[in-house]
Amino acid sequence: MAESKFTPGPYCVMGPSEEGKAARRVFAGTTYLGTVTNTDMDFEEIAANAELWADAPRMLEVLRKVLEYADIKTSWLTIDEAEQAFDDANELLEKHGG
Repeated sequence: MAESKFTPGPYCVMGPSEEGKAARRVFAGTTYLGTVTNTDMDFEEIAANAELWADAPRMLEVLRKVLEYADIKTSWLTIDEAEQAFDDANELLEKHGG
């Protein structure tokens, strides 16, 4: 498996920084990753984009577990771990409109 080249998670969303501002900042711990903002988007869309970005490391982790379980010949996951991976995947899909 290829080594991850992104900043490790978990990520979190901060903001808005000022009342009435739409921008959301994304951090990995104390490391600032960037700001989600756009004058053509409403507040909800900006917040949703930031949350999707912030969940990316968790999504990758869950995808790895689901795919590991799918390869039943080499999987070391227990049934409980596999069920948790599928529950996590469904939770993320529900959260982000999948």
